[in-house]
Amino acid sequence: MKITDITQQAKNPKRYSIFVDGRFAFGIHGVDLLCHGLEIGDVLDDGQLDKIRHEAEFAAARDSAVKYLGRGIKSNKQVRDNLEAKEFSRESIDKVVEMLTQRGYLDDIAYAAAFIAQKTKLNNFGRYRIEQELRAKGVSDKNIKLAYANMDDEGEERDDLTIAKSALEKKLRHKDITQIAQNPKDVQKLKAFLARRGFDFETADKVVDIFLQKK
Repeated sequence: MKITDITQQAKNPKRYSIFVDGRFAFGIHGVDLLCHGLEIGDVLDDGQLDKIRHEAEFAAARDSAVKYLGRGIKSNKQVRDNLEAKEFSRESIDKVVEMLTQRGYLDDIAYAAAFIAQKTKLNNFGRYRIEQELRAKGVSDKNIKLAYANMDDEGEERDDLTIAKSALEKKLRHKDITQIAQNPKDVQKLKAFLARRGFDFETADKVVDIFLQKK
């Protein structure tokens, strides 16, 4: 098999398209192109072609994952899903995820801890909703528990009652509590609001009662 053409890609000038026997074979970064010393007219056997193609795909998947992580910390599953959407092979995805995990770029416990802190402090979400969202992002129950345990060791405050009070206080900042207390439907709406935020019914009832007692 002979390399019949090497062309610079229009969408990404740093990458090149390699054509073998007149057909597109694979894309490769310019640096890797130089490292392999590929030139038009080179003859490659099946083994050489497969090796170069796999190495080129791994490099592309790695660069894509690093760029994705540059937008912010991600879970293992989010990185996998992102690479799968770009149609990288399972082999390349596995190798990239393994490399990023070994180098500390992927850590579901650290990701969960950062997510918990953000959703607790900025959104006033309860633990139930936070855990649901983390599971949806592919974080295991074991890693969620470890994230909470590590944060407890560091003295982070995430008492659901305190967080629920903060959430309701913000919602009622410009409301007439006396008027709300007189309407059972409005009281139920407050409890439903807290339930949607991820607080259990006991916490929702307790916090709403605390605010109604202030009327």
